[in-house]
Amino acid sequence: MSFLPEDLFEDGDPFLSEELPDEEEPVESDQSDSDDSDYDPAAEIWSADEDEEEPEQTRASGPAIQIQQTAILRENLGTGLPEKIKAVLIVMDGFGINLPIFLDGLSWGDPDCTLDAKIRYERSALLNSKELPGILYRWWKPPRRDRSKKGRPKGAKAVMQDFAFNCSQEVMGQELENLADIFKAPAGADVTEAELTGTSIPKMIARTQELAPNLWRVLMQLARSPTQRERAPKKDPAKVSIILVVIAMFEYTRSHHRGRLQKLFAIYFKFKGLSAKGFDTLHAIGLTMSNKWTGDAVGRISDATMKELKLLMDKFPWLMSYDNVLLPFKVFSQRVDKKTIKGNGTAGTVYIKRSAVPLSPAANRLLQEFRAEGLRKPLTAFEIFEISEISEARRQSHTISIVLRSLLDSPEFDFETYTHCEHSLLQPPLPVNELPCGFEHIVLQYLLGTVNIPEASYEDNSRLIIEWLRQLKLGGKKLQKKIGLERVMAWVGDQLTVDRLRNLFRFRAEDDNSFERLDWLVVPPGFLHISMAFANSIHKQHLGTSKGRGLSAAFDQLKRKGLQSSKTEGPFFHDLNETLHIVADAQIRELWMEVSGAKSLEELREKSPEYLRAIAEKIVSGHASSAALVRLRSKPRRDELKEQSVMFLRDVLPYIMFRAAIKHGDVGLIEDLIPQLLFRFIGGKNSKYSIEMLELLQGLHRDWPPEIKDFIRNNCWVINNTGRRTGHMPVDEAQEMNIKDIKVTHRSQGPNIDWKYLKKLHPAIHVIRSVSAHMETEFKTRVRGWKHTVPKKEDDIQTLQQWYRASSTHQFKPGRKFTSKSDKDRPTDIVTDGFIGLQMNGTLANWVAGRTIERRTQQDWASDDSGSD
Repeated sequence: MSFLPEDLFEDGDPFLSEELPDEEEPVESDQSDSDDSDYDPAAEIWSADEDEEEPEQTRASGPAIQIQQTAILRENLGTGLPEKIKAVLIVMDGFGINLPIFLDGLSWGDPDCTLDAKIRYERSALLNSKELPGILYRWWKPPRRDRSKKGRPKGAKAVMQDFAFNCSQEVMGQELENLADIFKAPAGADVTEAELTGTSIPKMIARTQELAPNLWRVLMQLARSPTQRERAPKKDPAKVSIILVVIAMFEYTRSHHRGRLQKLFAIYFKFKGLSAKGFDTLHAIGLTMSNKWTGDAVGRISDATMKELKLLMDKFPWLMSYDNVLLPFKVFSQRVDKKTIKGNGTAGTVYIKRSAVPLSPAANRLLQEFRAEGLRKPLTAFEIFEISEISEARRQSHTISIVLRSLLDSPEFDFETYTHCEHSLLQPPLPVNELPCGFEHIVLQYLLGTVNIPEASYEDNSRLIIEWLRQLKLGGKKLQKKIGLERVMAWVGDQLTVDRLRNLFRFRAEDDNSFERLDWLVVPPGFLHISMAFANSIHKQHLGTSKGRGLSAAFDQLKRKGLQSSKTEGPFFHDLNETLHIVADAQIRELWMEVSGAKSLEELREKSPEYLRAIAEKIVSGHASSAALVRLRSKPRRDELKEQSVMFLRDVLPYIMFRAAIKHGDVGLIEDLIPQLLFRFIGGKNSKYSIEMLELLQGLHRDWPPEIKDFIRNNCWVINNTGRRTGHMPVDEAQEMNIKDIKVTHRSQGPNIDWKYLKKLHPAIHVIRSVSAHMETEFKTRVRGWKHTVPKKEDDIQTLQQWYRASSTHQFKPGRKFTSKSDKDRPTDIVTDGFIGLQMNGTLANWVAGRTIERRTQQDWASDDSGSD
């Protein structure tokens, strides 16, 4: 339907306007898609006769000829049009008809008129003429003379508005029905992850524009006022999906089966904190499903997710982790026997790696044989020293690369514009054993139902083992017997979880069968908590005071007030990790200028790659190694500040390497750093993590068969849930992120939240997380990224560089001592102490003694190994 602007008559005759639509098809040949039609007494006769009398070619060329004839008549009309029209009306009076009767007969109102060829020809001329839109527009809004103070003639405004409304209602109503399938969700599969995340807003918009062009055009026009369209002609409301959402609400009011977007919104809003009252309001206006439907849908998602997990577990290798979680249960109406409390429970996660090589059925028996041999031959200090020496040779190139990258990544050097930027000497070293990445190596995560069992005691962990197996449908005597005889499962956790499971394994040495003795269980440690212990050890060793040149003084220079004391909660580790990298970069860049003699890093752009590589090697060997530290201490007049800087770089470079190895999935480099971690934890008197490193070395070199060792190394240390090269993270970090989703991101609130509900809910978080990411991508609301960058990193590095330069920290000055008298400013060389004390301080002996509890192997119990109740 076309409408002419209000100023139609201001600039000349509308009949000569080229902007009026040119109808090429006669109205008589229009075919409606609807089965219902208006009353036409001669419809059948008209259709048949016209087809016989007027061939298709004639009808196709008819409108053009009629339009041309009308133009000729208008050109020859001359003046005196009112007299001619008046004469025609007088003639009509003579025939006893008036204009309404004339137009009714002309417009299929009489069977005989319908069949008359002359009348039919003139009717086609009118309906295909350029004048018709102007006629209809003036009927709706008759013009008035310029400067006239009289009211506008009423015309046929009321009649035409009713007519336009009825036409629009029929056309747009039919278009809404055409869209029904687009907004329907498949029955029984409406809340699957594939269905929810497969809803594409751009595709729905394109399909809606195709099937409902008139409805879309009208809503688009209504979405903006004429002033807005003129001011911002390129602004498209469809970009924010306003029109689609409006149409979705229309569809939902017509049928509750057409609620695809409503279901998507309901699940998204449910876990973005929308209350039950909010759901009731949004459901009342047709934007979401009801709160009850959403609750039931979450239960269906959870059940479907657990079924999907079970199918994947039967097909692909898997591992799991669990950790303690504290959840507040808020009471909305306080009572004596009902108050707000914090519940202590445990959350678990299963990880599916589809590209992992499955373990053979013989792995269970081999594991027990290797463990029995390992009990008789534990690692000795000499063997650990040998392992460390071999790994040190492989780590050397990575240490040099860290020093080199500190220069190349600096803004002053501007590596991308460096002439030799592609030289092989400046490229990162080959990884020791890097895990593959890509879509096929993405690890799938499935949360289990959180349970009200804390992992505080050995009994709690024993109950958790049974609970997790029950949720995974691995309970019952037959399955337990199969697990004890044929399966090997890896359960990863933090230090507390791993220690509890390992000691349970020892305490059950005399139980009746392999399942009860946990012979099937392997417990690798989580490398996030090892990283935290590593960073805290460096923090404790090199903190010092504000008067020295340790970390405390550097924190003051950077105004990092929250890092003066070690913490286990909050963002402490995140902030400390960033700051250690900043401090290391500042010291290394100062050494580049000190060793090379350059006045700025920019001068080094003129040097060859061979020269830069040689300087990097010189920095490592002379300013960041144990050998350099020994040489400084052997001088007759020692420089305490220089010794401290050398010790700090010697200690922090392995930490930076460790974090980079985790991020890139270089499990070989992680393994090479385990002896270094062992020496640090022993020297720092961290007995718990010393035991973890000893157990890890014992497993890699004694207790684990080759295929289990490869499985643990390649699948249980780090996972990749993005497919990117730098997307690897420790398993226990993934568990902590899942706990964050439980406690914060997708938390549930309300008076009816209890442990039973959480157990039902949390398996659905796997799908909820995907839905949230999908919605924020589709509606362009992901304004925050998932990647955190270090704020003002370069400014902080330059601040520390100036501070170190002013104190000549990296220059050797014989006899220089700390101005502070505090022993805290003189860090202890705990790595060397740990190296020396591996055998001397009893750590190794105590560990060996703890492993010598006699354990019978699976072979000893083969005759009565019938499973467990």
